[in-house]
Amino acid sequence: MKKLIFFWLTLSCLSAHAQERFSNVQFQGARKQILEAFEKNVYVSGKLTSGETIKSSCSGGSCSIVIEYNGRSVEQPIGDDISQLTIYEYDFSGDGDSEIVVVNDFMDTSFLFVFSYSKGLIQKIFQYEVSYYKTEIMKDYIIYYLPSGPENIWHYYQGGFWELNPMEIEW
Repeated sequence: MKKLIFFWLTLSCLSAHAQERFSNVQFQGARKQILEAFEKNVYVSGKLTSGETIKSSCSGGSCSIVIEYNGRSVEQPIGDDISQLTIYEYDFSGDGDSEIVVVNDFMDTSFLFVFSYSKGLIQKIFQYEVSYYKTEIMKDYIIYYLPSGPENIWHYYQGGFWELNPMEIEW
């Protein structure tokens, strides 16, 4: 009986660990989750706020997101593989235009992508490997933390991200 209970607990812990996200991406403010795909089912679709269908797919050793717009497909690569993929809409500048935020977990690491999208045109404006450290997304900023504190800070300004570098001021 004890062996059966131990086996069951071990199995449940392993399955819980297998579904665990690698990334630690946190949002401040309103965001809308569009779709979530997993390794066993990467062919998932969702709807953007603008009404277009967005899909995730993998073929030939490459994974991508595909947006259907007026009968044509717009494709954007997001990596080689997917363990867990989550796509959000988030308004960085507060202007009412949402950017597409993609968190792609795979191979014990994670990549964060931000795309500008409008009427069938998609442009990658940010890509960074966020590993498993905390990454905070907020209005106008993305902050990447290491255990010692903030490591990188990017400011969203006029449709793009600019890395902020600390500067020593001599008095």
